Amino acid sequence: MTDPNFEVWSRGQIDSQSLSKSALQSRLAETIAWCNSLSWPNDLRSNALKPYLFHNGPDDLVCSVGRSRQTSLRYGNIPIPKGEPELAYGRLLVYFPDMNLSDGAAEVESEGFFDVFNVPPFDTWVTFFEDKTLESAYQKQLLCYVPAHAVQLAEAGVQVNPEECILWLDQAPCAAKELISKLKFCP
Repeated sequence: MTDPNFEVWSRGQIDSQSLSKSALQSRLAETIAWCNSLSWPNDLRSNALKPYLFHNGPDDLVCSVGRSRQTSLRYGNIPIPKGEPELAYGRLLVYFPDMNLSDGAAEVESEGFFDVFNVPPFDTWVTFFEDKTLESAYQKQLLCYVPAHAVQLAEAGVQVNPEECILWLDQAPCAAKELISKLKFCP
């Protein structure tokens, strides 16, 4: 039997039009609480959330990280604020894996925030989407939360990424923007 607390991390919720506002809100609130509890950008690849080598695709990978994060939050007694998530000074970022050229520039400029494949740290992963209405290179999308203490490093990586496979949400071709715009972020 599935733990009902993990329901928010159920696989198969990859259509930005069908993911419920409450599921996205819960995923985002947990990610924000976790990332804000860490002190250094290097901590954003924690052993507690390290993804499994064997998985059934990107949705399964993101959900397994989410379930691990949820467990770590519970056992670490890290509170998850109820209600609307609070971005504070953090930002939302989108990674487009099919646009990736893996040139390593973002890794160097971001001092390791992004890896050589331009992938944001797994602790920041919120949800994976597929948007079939976009051209094929932009269809797969990984939404991430960049905590305030890492925004400057992430920005440095975004700026040198020529293929634009990592973009801030407000600059990205992303159907998730509509869903996220329905969330009210606390000041």
